[in-house]
Amino acid sequence: MSPGCATAGPCEINSDCPSQQSCRAGKCVRLCVVAARDCAAGEVCDVNGLCASTDGGVSPDAGADASLDSGADTSVQDSSVDTSPPVDTGVDSAISKHELDLCGGDGECAAGLLCRPLYKGASMRCTRTCSSSAQCTTGTKCLTLGVDTFCALSDVGRTCNVNTPGTCNFACATPGYCTVPCASGSDCPNGYGCGTVSNQKVCVRAEQYCGGGQTCTSLLCDNGILASGCTLSCASAADCPQRALPLAQWTCPSGSCKRPADVVGPLPQGDPAEYACSGSTKVNLCSDAQHIDFDAFTIPAMPAFSCPVGNSVAGVAGDSCVDTCRFAGSCAFGYACTGVGNITTRVGLCLPAWGAGEVGTSCTKDRDCAFGYCSAGKCSRDCSADGICPTGSTCTAVGGPYPNVEGIPFKRCQ
Repeated sequence: MSPGCATAGPCEINSDCPSQQSCRAGKCVRLCVVAARDCAAGEVCDVNGLCASTDGGVSPDAGADASLDSGADTSVQDSSVDTSPPVDTGVDSAISKHELDLCGGDGECAAGLLCRPLYKGASMRCTRTCSSSAQCTTGTKCLTLGVDTFCALSDVGRTCNVNTPGTCNFACATPGYCTVPCASGSDCPNGYGCGTVSNQKVCVRAEQYCGGGQTCTSLLCDNGILASGCTLSCASAADCPQRALPLAQWTCPSGSCKRPADVVGPLPQGDPAEYACSGSTKVNLCSDAQHIDFDAFTIPAMPAFSCPVGNSVAGVAGDSCVDTCRFAGSCAFGYACTGVGNITTRVGLCLPAWGAGEVGTSCTKDRDCAFGYCSAGKCSRDCSADGICPTGSTCTAVGGPYPNVEGIPFKRCQ
């Protein structure tokens, strides 16, 4: 038997085994990251990434479908949250770091994980190999980068230059943002649909003004709203941007995606909010019709003006557009989907993930944290959909004032 050949029988070294298996005591044993998916019934994942009868691993939550919304819930600064320092798990972090941990090389990560930058130019983290995005943590996609196929951060919306290749994980779309392959709009952030560009289906940005020197990727405009925005061709509403439920959804009435009635503008996630008049009614021009002050975590009042008004009116200082999100599509680059919004039901909001704060480090606002979530003065991560937390934290169901998100219990790393 050649050392490089995979076999399901006895083995001597790891390369004698099929992909995602390791040689233990002369037998090929399955590697795992999430027990409910990777192991047999009753088994769990141990710290070496093996299926075992007992361990301290975290199982994923069940299901993930839809039940989102926006608005801000200030109860995230919940005094019941344990603010003590991260617990020492007893695992040697130098050689067996967990998924999402920062790392310096493959040898530091637990079995079944690679140490890779999750997007071009990013710090390296332990991440799993994959064959489909369904196997990946929230906010990541299964992509082949170089010679490896692994769960990489979705960099959809990251600024790029179409004439300078290599900036994006997958490709740069006109007029200059990163995109990734998709099968439907649910594979893309809210504000992006799944359209055909150069004979391949990729995430196409709709949250952008149409005209005025700006170019829509699909060259299609939605002129049926107060401030014209980009749109894209569709075979069904599934190709269109996906808002949180119970918000009204985009439709595909005549081969192109059409915004729901409450959306009257195309301002993208993170842009300063602007307002205008729809008849005698004041409306905001945000792509998802939602706005927030990210730092204060409140919904600012509309600026004072009287209808009718000719041009749009800027919101008060700190007032920004915010998109709701579904865990599957997550958020545009630089934001993380966290289930802390509340309209008529709890939903995911795209919160700034710009900081260097790892889970458990001190923070004062979401933008301080690498995973876009500051809870009770400590950086956290919404682990509701995947059950994954970095070393030193556990995916914990919060309960209390935190109803289910997308039909599953709201959980965070703490």
